[in-house]
Amino acid sequence: MLVAVPTRRALRAAAWIAVAVLAAGCASTASRKAAPYAIELKADPRINPDASGRPSPIQVTLYELRSSAEFEARDFFTLQGDAQAALGKSLIETDQVILQPGETRKLSYPGNTEARVVGIVAAYRDLERSPWRIVVPLPQAQNTNIYKFWQFSPNEETVRVAVGGQGVQIVDRERSWWPF
Repeated sequence: MLVAVPTRRALRAAAWIAVAVLAAGCASTASRKAAPYAIELKADPRINPDASGRPSPIQVTLYELRSSAEFEARDFFTLQGDAQAALGKSLIETDQVILQPGETRKLSYPGNTEARVVGIVAAYRDLERSPWRIVVPLPQAQNTNIYKFWQFSPNEETVRVAVGGQGVQIVDRERSWWPF
């Protein structure tokens, strides 16, 4: 009885097939993960003066959105009344805080792969004279592996927002350059 002995060519082909299967297995782990972010709100010490000129607390509402179009098209009272009806499928999540004059508060969020922007609305006493709304672009979802095998989580990006007499303004954005 004759036994077939594998040739060098057959062994080489089998080795390449094994390498291809292993490489395909590693490639299948690729995933995109939402980048976490933080919004740091800083209220001016003289924010929202009352009739006597005394500073007063201010309500700030954050809207995590798929798109900014509906948000930018709505007026203050529509957004404050029924945000879900006003923004429809564009709205993902809302958050609301009351800032005391001079207070700084950092709000951290895990991120959402569908979210593209955060809309921020400040409830000023004098809406006519204060820009009460801004749109903050969010960091895009990231691939979470390097060379298809080294997994990591995206770094948190911090957006600093001033809530002051000149309205709501983005002051600074910060993100670590190191991806881990």
